Amino acid sequence: MNIAVYHRWPLVVMLVALVLIEAACGAAPAPVAPTATPNLASTPAATATSPPAATSAATATIPPAQPPVAPTAASPASVVPATPGPAGTVSWRGGAWFLLGLNYPYYHYGNDFGGNAWGAYGVHDPATYATVDADFARMAALGVHMVRWFVFADGRAGIVYDETGLPTGLDQWVFPDFDAALALATRHNLGLDLVLLDYRFLWNARTDNGVQLGGHASIIATPAGQDALINKVFEPLFQRYAGHPAILSWEVMNEPEWAISDAGRVANEVGQPVTLATFRAFAGRTVEAIHRSARAYATIGCADMKWLQNWAGLGLDYYQVHYYDWMQPYSTDNLFGTRAAALHLDRPLVVGEFPAAHSKVADLHTYLDIWYAGGYAGAWAWSFRDGDTWGTPDPAMLRGWADAHAPAVAIPPAGASR
Repeated sequence: MNIAVYHRWPLVVMLVALVLIEAACGAAPAPVAPTATPNLASTPAATATSPPAATSAATATIPPAQPPVAPTAASPASVVPATPGPAGTVSWRGGAWFLLGLNYPYYHYGNDFGGNAWGAYGVHDPATYATVDADFARMAALGVHMVRWFVFADGRAGIVYDETGLPTGLDQWVFPDFDAALALATRHNLGLDLVLLDYRFLWNARTDNGVQLGGHASIIATPAGQDALINKVFEPLFQRYAGHPAILSWEVMNEPEWAISDAGRVANEVGQPVTLATFRAFAGRTVEAIHRSARAYATIGCADMKWLQNWAGLGLDYYQVHYYDWMQPYSTDNLFGTRAAALHLDRPLVVGEFPAAHSKVADLHTYLDIWYAGGYAGAWAWSFRDGDTWGTPDPAMLRGWADAHAPAVAIPPAGASR
């Protein structure tokens, strides 16, 4: 796909620097942990009380929220092409795209899909539905067509467990919440990357007002746990929503490296980390189920570029990597100074998280210029809802960038001709 890059003089200078860096460094550097201690929680801290307070969102003109619609059945036909597209794009809906998007990443962390002892106030709930509808309208008005959305997060809602802690199925609210969410995504022409689990799923367990948060390391660490989670939780979702035109991909886990003992950096809250071999086995089985039953793309939200090669050979359809300011000084972590081709991956690479605002490295426009010109296949700023350090995207800046790159980012509605 021949797409002209939107140039500015600062971008030219940075691109020259990138070329010089790549020429000097050659192949991607070997994974080495940085010498400084990073902020491991690039995901905003999960709110433990029910329900979490709503946070502010990026501002744009929106139509009035509409009432909940009746759930509609997913299309039985797969809309996913056989290959994910050339470098710098992901193929979907009849084209090859730079996936311009945002991390939603949730309205209520871990409670958007399913219920628990705190209540069932996921997307099917009229108040939540109205908020998500308005948020999706705002995102569409900003010119993005991809949204990254957390599903089960730390396991606090939606999954039913037996007395030993093994999953036995989905609760009664998961399907109504998904039906409502996918209806909204379709209404606003937003494709979804649905994040099945957050690495907080493996945090040490704690209980808040009758709800267990985290504490599920044994599920990932044992064959019986993996069987139960994949067969009784994931498979029913994949089968019900197979080939749904609003679902681009299912993400196995957000930033698993913070819970892997021998190929990551274990967070203090993880008392029972898993090995890379164990997690790869779980991820490989999940990817296989996504391809077989969901007929969608599969990815993993890698926390740092130095760990990307850990996920090679799993059959991912596109790789995903995250970037924050603390990484910039280190050659093994500095995605901002690295072109996608220098990482030697066999599939397209999307920047799944980077600062929406308040970054000391670059502003939103410059980040998007760098990722786009550097051969990345998409960029999803963190985040739409202002829940942490990184703020929300500047509406005029994001809309202006989207308009300037419309041939590359304006994904048509499902079934529409280009």
